[in-house]
Amino acid sequence: MKKIKKVIILVIIFALCFGTLTGCGKKEDVPATTGDVTSTDNSNGSDKDGIQMDAEQVYKYSFNSDITGLNPMLNTTGPDNSIHNFILETLVSEVTDENNNAVIKPSVAKDWTISEDGTVYTFNIREDAVWSDGVPVTANDFLFTFRTMATPEVGSTNAWLFDGVIVNFGESLYNDGSNPKNNKKPEDIGVKAIDEKTIEFTLTKPYGYFLELLNGAKPIRQDKYEEWGEQYGSSLDKCLMNGRFTVESWDPNVQMTFVKNEKYWDAENTKLQKVERKIIQDPATAAQALLSGEIDYVATNDPDWKKLIIEDGRFETIVAPDNAPEFLGFNVQNKYFKNPKIRLAFSLAFDREKYLEDLREGEGEPLYSLMLGVTNVGDKLYSERVNGKNEVLKDLQKQYPDLKALLIEGLKEEGLDPDPAKMNISYVTRGTTEYSKKSAEWLLQQWKEKLGVEIKIDMIEWNVMWDRVDAGDYDICTAGWGPYYNDPNGLLELYEPVNGYFNSKKSGWTGPDAEKFSEILEKASNSPDNQERAELFVEAEKLLVGTGVIAPTYCKSSTYFVAKYVKGFYVNPHAGLDYSLIYISGK
Repeated sequence: MKKIKKVIILVIIFALCFGTLTGCGKKEDVPATTGDVTSTDNSNGSDKDGIQMDAEQVYKYSFNSDITGLNPMLNTTGPDNSIHNFILETLVSEVTDENNNAVIKPSVAKDWTISEDGTVYTFNIREDAVWSDGVPVTANDFLFTFRTMATPEVGSTNAWLFDGVIVNFGESLYNDGSNPKNNKKPEDIGVKAIDEKTIEFTLTKPYGYFLELLNGAKPIRQDKYEEWGEQYGSSLDKCLMNGRFTVESWDPNVQMTFVKNEKYWDAENTKLQKVERKIIQDPATAAQALLSGEIDYVATNDPDWKKLIIEDGRFETIVAPDNAPEFLGFNVQNKYFKNPKIRLAFSLAFDREKYLEDLREGEGEPLYSLMLGVTNVGDKLYSERVNGKNEVLKDLQKQYPDLKALLIEGLKEEGLDPDPAKMNISYVTRGTTEYSKKSAEWLLQQWKEKLGVEIKIDMIEWNVMWDRVDAGDYDICTAGWGPYYNDPNGLLELYEPVNGYFNSKKSGWTGPDAEKFSEILEKASNSPDNQERAELFVEAEKLLVGTGVIAPTYCKSSTYFVAKYVKGFYVNPHAGLDYSLIYISGK
């Protein structure tokens, strides 16, 4: 069990005084309350525990972006992951309990054992765990899932999570003939089906966060995956589910509807009968939908809508922190951004506090490190262990007071025209909402004022932006990431040049700094000393953030409004919602 750190605890205490609390993250912004289980005269039903519930158990919420697909091998954006958490269940789940603590709960696995040296995990699968077509979930399903992830040709987007963690996993995943050390096959990885209901994992060394990593490996079933091939997850008739809910309907860019999975092993504790996820891109339209009863919660930073909703009186007001940083990525293969001075000029040339004030009503945490204030190394905050030395951008701001001069110096080093006004650069957005537009325009104005640069805005949808990043087809992109576990490595490893999600093919980052960065992460992963690990992570940040490969911007804290009849939401920034606790009462 992981306790929420001081900053988060203060938010929770405040929320307890005023009613509810919400969780947010890159998984997807979904609300959570501290809602005590109480009865209400307006309810007309009760469950076996005696809590009063409405006859109609339907929860409705909205999000501003649709999913890219239902294949957990390939579709793993924030919206994708949120849907997978509804319909697919792995061996264990990390959810938030009634005390707002993040806990690991048995899911498909009823229990598990860990060897004394911490390198062998053995899971026992439930007899009553079945797929949506009634076929039992078996150890072979997980064996096939992990072997598929370790197959280079598949291109599994979450496979990198297990490189260096599971024995021979990376040696199989990167077995493309370019490195003789990567000479293993998927059958060689440290995953073994002991029998039909027992699956065993052998790790390269102890990983205290291994159970958390499992959430990134949602299962697939061999017979259907081989039958449907590339069409797996492309439509509802080519999708298998084993989670608490199943998808009833999917109208792309309009709505996805989930219904209770009656075949789910814990179906008796699922109170909600239906969940409706609506796509509403315009924040004002979403706020109006809340007031009209079309949805049950909304997130808004607009002061006018906040005032209207608060005055309405039917909703709890929630201010909640995020666990995921936002950052800019520079394509290091670009003729400009291959120069660290040019990258740093752009990274340092905008006021992060002013960004939050102008665009987010002051709500959020400005970032001068990739790590958030709630990031731990072991049982202690990362920033406390290193006395704030991780905020490398603050030192660089002092070192380079004249950023335009720094930019011109970099242009000259590359033999380019030293006039910043003649630079040809585009900035790709992560979505086409009004906020995306305002954010891009704000940044471009800052760069124009501080650097004298005119930049083109390329407004594109979320999934298109990720395709562009995958292809290395961008100059500057905006990105964000919710780590799979609470440790600096969960974010830094994204930029590991060979094996990270934003590897050198996507970021363009190669050369001595990239190689040293990789060496530092490897050294940190082998150290049992958390203080040494924290200090190594600072050195890694000096290379990643300190040379401007990325520019951390902010971590948001959002204001949410949740209908008072929505009960049983609990939140922790490092865990998901426990949908066995959520119900409707008094609507």
